Amino acid sequence: MRKFIRNHWVSKLLLLLVGLAFISPVVITLLESLRYGDNFPTVQQYGELMITNNAVLPYFWNSVFYSLVITVAGVILAFPLGFVFAKVKFPGRNILFFIFIIAMMLPFQTISLSMYIQLRDLHMLNSRWSLIMPLVFSPFAVFLFRQFIKSVPTELLDYTTLETTSAFKVLWHAVLPQTKPAIAAVAIMTFCEAWNMVEPVRYFINFRQLDIRPLSVVLDELPSSVSFSAAAVYITPILLLYLLFKDSLVASMERFHWDR
Repeated sequence: MRKFIRNHWVSKLLLLLVGLAFISPVVITLLESLRYGDNFPTVQQYGELMITNNAVLPYFWNSVFYSLVITVAGVILAFPLGFVFAKVKFPGRNILFFIFIIAMMLPFQTISLSMYIQLRDLHMLNSRWSLIMPLVFSPFAVFLFRQFIKSVPTELLDYTTLETTSAFKVLWHAVLPQTKPAIAAVAIMTFCEAWNMVEPVRYFINFRQLDIRPLSVVLDELPSSVSFSAAAVYITPILLLYLLFKDSLVASMERFHWDR
C-alpha cells in the first residue's frame, strides 16, 4: 500500500514538472509583455504595438482571415470525405484510404514542389490563394472524421434513408449531431495549423508582397521593445480556443476509435 501511494505521488510530481515545463514559456511571455524598460507592470508594450507602431495589425488580420477560411473550408471538405471512407462501400476504398494515411504521414517539405507546380499552373502563386489552398485539404482531418463517423450506428443511417434519399439530409440529420465533438476538435486543430503556417509563406509567395503575409512569419522582424507583447497577441487566440472548447476536445478524444 505504501509503495502504491509513493508511486502515485511520484507520478503526480513528474506530471507537475512536465506541465510546468510546457506552461512556463507562456507565463514568461505574458509577464514580460507587461514590462517596458524598467516599468512593471505596464501596458506600454501593447500601446506601442497597437497604437504608436501599428504596422503589425494588418498581419494579425491576415492570420485571422487565413485561419478562418482554411478552418471552415477544411471542415466542409473533410466531413463528407470522412463519411465516405467510414460508411460507403466501393471498390478500392481501403487502398484509397491507405494513400490518405501515407499523405498524412508525409512532411510538408516532401510535397512542396508538387504543390508549387500545381499552384503555378493554376496561376495562384504570390496570392492569398497560394496560402489557403495547400492547407484547406487535410488528410489528417479526413482521417479523424472517418474514425469518429465509424462509431455512428449503421441502423441510424438506415432509418434515416427510409425518410429521405438526400445524402445531404442524411449527413445533416443523422451524422452531424453524433459528431459535434469531432467537428470541434478538427476545427480547433485546423485553425491552429493555419494560424502557425510558415512553409507555404516561404515557398509560395514573393516576400516583396509583404501585405499578404500572416503574423506567424513577421514576429522576428518586430523591434525587440514589442517582441513579447507581439508574442502574447499571437498566442492569445490559441489559448482562448483551448479554454472555450476544452470540454469538446476531451469528449472527442474519449469517443475516438483507432480500429480499422
